[in-house]
Amino acid sequence: MAIYYVGFPVLMIVAVIDATFMQLFRLWGGAPSLMLMVIVSWALVADLEDALPWAVIGGVMRDLLSVTPTGSSAVAFVLIVIAIDRIFPKISWHNIAIPPPTVLVASYVYGLMMFGFHRMAGWDVPFLNGLWYIILPSAVMNFAAILIVFRLIGGVNNFLRPQRGSMLR
Repeated sequence: MAIYYVGFPVLMIVAVIDATFMQLFRLWGGAPSLMLMVIVSWALVADLEDALPWAVIGGVMRDLLSVTPTGSSAVAFVLIVIAIDRIFPKISWHNIAIPPPTVLVASYVYGLMMFGFHRMAGWDVPFLNGLWYIILPSAVMNFAAILIVFRLIGGVNNFLRPQRGSMLR
């Protein structure tokens, strides 16, 4: 239960940092998404039942601090979390091989879903320019930064839910 008391404030802080500070790292039209990295990291180290509330709350908080239609990020994050859970059941927070390619694919899935939601909202979004100048730079920056976020989130999960020691990690 402690995870829910920690999760909400963490996601609130992450949403504010994502909407303000992360925009300083813009490359072309893309910026790293701290919220996406946190959600992907949590989905990798925790169970589906624990990751889904983080995806919904984090998505709504992200949308409230942006111009994106409210709930669209939550839907995208939920689908990403479900896919991650199906492909990679819970992994160790010491793993460094799985998070980078996972966040790379998740960045593309998230970006494409956001394009779809923006088109449904009536925004004229040029697809190829968005793919090249927004999604690609965002995915590359998320790929480069995921291990830092993954280790932090894994440490939080390990602190809140200590695992029994094992010689076989």
